[in-house]
Amino acid sequence: MLRRTLIGLLLWCFAWVALAASAVYEEGTHYFELDTPIRPADPTKVEVTEYFSYLCGGCFAFHPYVSSWARTLDPERVVYNRTPAIFDKNLEVYAQTYYTADALGVLDRSHPAIFEAIHTERKALHQDLHDMAEFFAELGVDPVQFAKSYKSFGVSADVQRAVARGRAYRARYTPTLIVNGKYRVEVGSAGSQLNMLRVAEFLIDKELAAREADKPAD
Repeated sequence: MLRRTLIGLLLWCFAWVALAASAVYEEGTHYFELDTPIRPADPTKVEVTEYFSYLCGGCFAFHPYVSSWARTLDPERVVYNRTPAIFDKNLEVYAQTYYTADALGVLDRSHPAIFEAIHTERKALHQDLHDMAEFFAELGVDPVQFAKSYKSFGVSADVQRAVARGRAYRARYTPTLIVNGKYRVEVGSAGSQLNMLRVAEFLIDKELAAREADKPAD
């Protein structure tokens, strides 16, 4: 599995170089402007949000590529984060689990592990607290502490904010990228998962250039 992943990432790098020539993408064709912009958590940086679902096979395939790409972003100017999709009640447990892991400081371990458990190991992660606590126990998390955090006000508030953001995104599919709370990039409009990253990079540059233009002259 590791060998296949490394080969896939290598091929992705070659493809990225092949697409390195400057490209211009059009609003309404390759990406869409949100009806109501969302204020980024840190307005001093351009924010890129991955809208994902653990049950989505496309998100599982996208994960190694978007994660590698996110590490190339300039942390002084660009911030990358995620919002779990909650299209229906069944996905709420996974969103709550995501924010619980974040609160417990184990998200870096649990995020890829959940994808692998569902899509590679074919584990039946049923949609309830008991099963999630058992799964996290395998990652070294105390089940009692997991349950306490899972039921906490902070995690519940995070889930409600994710619901509100999802409505504003008006995204019908995952994975989707939201750039600076203004633009939605989907695989259908971009043409491929790889090109989603190219369009996102184009929009990041667009936002950074607009900020430079707005700076007062010396």
